[in-house]
Amino acid sequence: MSVRKTRLFWKGLLALLVVVVAGALSVYLLLFRPVAAPRTEDLARLFNHGSIGNEEVQGLPYWIWRVLPQLFPEHVPNGKDGYGAFGMYWRAGDKVPIGFSVTTLGVIDRVSPNCAFCHQGSYRLKPDEPRVLVSAGAGTRVDPQAYIRFLIKVGADARFTADRVMREITTIYDMPLYERLLYRFVLIPATRKAFQDQARRFAWQDTRPDWGPGRIDPFNPVKFQNLELPDDGTIGNSDMMPLWNMSELAPTNIRTFSLHWDGLQTDVRETAVSGAIGDGMSSKTFLRTQENLDRMIAFTSVQRPPPSPFKSSRETNDPLRVDASAVDAGQGIYQAQCAVCHDTNGARYRSPIPIVELGTDRHRIDMWSPAAKSRYADYETGYRWGFTHFQKAEGYVAVDMAGLWLRGPYLHNGSVPTLADLLKSPEQRPKQFYRGSDLVDTVNGGFVSAEQPETGGFLYDTSLPGNGNGGHLWGTDLPQAEKDNLLAYLKTL
Repeated sequence: MSVRKTRLFWKGLLALLVVVVAGALSVYLLLFRPVAAPRTEDLARLFNHGSIGNEEVQGLPYWIWRVLPQLFPEHVPNGKDGYGAFGMYWRAGDKVPIGFSVTTLGVIDRVSPNCAFCHQGSYRLKPDEPRVLVSAGAGTRVDPQAYIRFLIKVGADARFTADRVMREITTIYDMPLYERLLYRFVLIPATRKAFQDQARRFAWQDTRPDWGPGRIDPFNPVKFQNLELPDDGTIGNSDMMPLWNMSELAPTNIRTFSLHWDGLQTDVRETAVSGAIGDGMSSKTFLRTQENLDRMIAFTSVQRPPPSPFKSSRETNDPLRVDASAVDAGQGIYQAQCAVCHDTNGARYRSPIPIVELGTDRHRIDMWSPAAKSRYADYETGYRWGFTHFQKAEGYVAVDMAGLWLRGPYLHNGSVPTLADLLKSPEQRPKQFYRGSDLVDTVNGGFVSAEQPETGGFLYDTSLPGNGNGGHLWGTDLPQAEKDNLLAYLKTL
């Protein structure tokens, strides 16, 4: 090769390299460069809307996400309109419902779920009253499986085309030309492919009983996707736990406290970090997200549930009134029957009670396997997460009673609708009932469950695997008068 040809070759190669680098840089600046969100000192708002670093994996371009319910109302559950159908609380003026963050990558806003997607609550004391938000509460109305399936159905719908999506977007947003081009030729096709990939990743859930509102199988997705373990057929369906008073779970010199229903962790921060990993955070995004996670933990450390509305000081005919003498008598029964497990000073508090003693449905215990424990402890070779507190137990954790009136249904899998039902023997407990209401059951404690809620609800069937309502026999052998007294006290917690 002549000197001239050699020079031309190297010049051409250099020009190609410049083009590739410039192209890659342009793609990064347009679509992937994280833009720092304004810092907020409102920790409740941070918890409800802050990023957990999963935008690259879970983030949907905002305007696509925004118009999906209008484009595909037939895929929205119960024939409802908008994202309220999935049970999230949406405050007036907010860009997204509680449980979603909006983070800018490049020039595109991305919507992705965060901790509050599952850990949010609401209640009504009367049918005609507006819902009251309970931050970090048990997500008794939230239906993550319905949301996942909605996106999957949209991805499989032949009408999910760039032309149709863009027409809907431009009716509500005057999108600049560069953004139109990005959405039409890059983001809409990529989003449809992501939905189709999600259908394959979550195909396993169609072989298990549905979760229903207020429940989730939180760790099987982690096992099969993050940890790359084979589908073992296990069922992890369980209720979402509130995140209140978490500062009380700091280890002491003499004991540690178990987290999750099956006690698979004993460290609050590791629980938060591993949960964010399960929702799509990576070691790369953790570097810019860990401060958010630490501040979210700080919020749950001090957050308390609202006080119970059940009081003896109410008027005689008020359905929320509880008799003072019944409450006093019930407190004595609680101390004798329940405090050893559920009082924060109890010897068995936040300890896994052996399943052979407890007798409740064991499917969630079998879901968390020794292999999952070992692999999560060594997650992501090449990055040291420092997980040292995963464990495998053979029981369920006895949690505190704070905000008990907002925690229905009861037991780890939400298989008993009310407190009154929990004090019945298993054969007397309802075999089927409705989940998804946030209307307080003033008679029985918990939420109304005997009739279908106006939101559609979900008919829970205790005969299905993972849904068993047996076990937890404490208090079931009391005389009815003592049960009534205990119920009166439990309503006030």
